[in-house]
Formats: sequence, structure tokens, C-alpha cells
Amino acid sequence: MEKLINIKCINRDGIEKKYDILSTFDYKNRKFIIYTDYSRDETNNVKVYSGIYSDEKKVLPITNSEDEKIVLSF
Repeated sequence: MEKLINIKCINRDGIEKKYDILSTFDYKNRKFIIYTDYSRDETNNVKVYSGIYSDEKKVLPITNSEDEKIVLSF
């Protein structure tokens, strides 16, 4: 089994949380990232998050429907 790479993010409350990177891909000069902390939602599904990885090494939220469609089609 391949070892997962992880990232650490600090939320708005200043709490650091660790996430495993599930996948990354480039599309139209943007670097997309898909990651999880293995927490579960109310129906017991694992929560998976996505964002755009910036050159400043920050994960930025996806803010438009075009980028959402790209991630969902991946």
C-alpha cells in the first residue's frame, strides 16, 4: 500500500488539523487537491474535501461552479 502524504491546516479558530491527501491534479494552470481527515458525516460517509493549492503553499477554497464541476468529474 502506498503511504499517504498529509498536510496540516489551521482553521479560523487557530486549531491545527491533519489531513491525508487523496489526490492532486493540475487543470488549466490550477493545482487541485482532494483530502480527508476521515471524519464521518451524519450518514456515516467519510468526509472528503477539495481545494486549490496555491504557489504560497496554501489550500484555497473552491469558490465557483466551474471548479466544482472539475473536481466532481475527476
